[in-house]
Amino acid sequence: MEKMNHKKLKLVVLNGLIAACYVVITALFSSFSFGVIQVRISTVLYQLVAYNKHLYWGMVLGVVIANLLFSPFGLLDILVGVGVTGGGLAVAILINQRINRRLVKSVVIGISVSLAMIFVAIELVTISKVPFVITYVYLVVGQLIAQVVGLVVFSLIDRKLNLQKLLSC
Repeated sequence: MEKMNHKKLKLVVLNGLIAACYVVITALFSSFSFGVIQVRISTVLYQLVAYNKHLYWGMVLGVVIANLLFSPFGLLDILVGVGVTGGGLAVAILINQRINRRLVKSVVIGISVSLAMIFVAIELVTISKVPFVITYVYLVVGQLIAQVVGLVVFSLIDRKLNLQKLLSC
């Protein structure tokens, strides 16, 4: 019983830390975390889901808080952000159930959340009256950049710290 409670507590703490890191990183780079041309550096953290799918909730919570505190688009951006992060990562988790190689899981995550940026593009087109196709291309490229950076950074960290073991609950 005690071991089960320890695992649950560790999972809650990890998700809380991830959400807090997401918010802080978004704040530090807020000048290019919102808008038509964006590379939200904090989304590098999405790659942690390749190591533990249960870290999904920390990502979603981080997006909610970051968008609540810093987004110029208000409540709509919270809803869209949850849709993109929650939906994109959920699709990746479903696809990754049958995949064993972490690199492939990471690529699936990167592609899923990048393609989900279509919802941010629709939001920006609606609010800012910008052209859809170029906006979507900018958003996908920005998200892909963040995902590649995350893949590289966490792969390097994993070589030294064994993230699978460290993040297991």
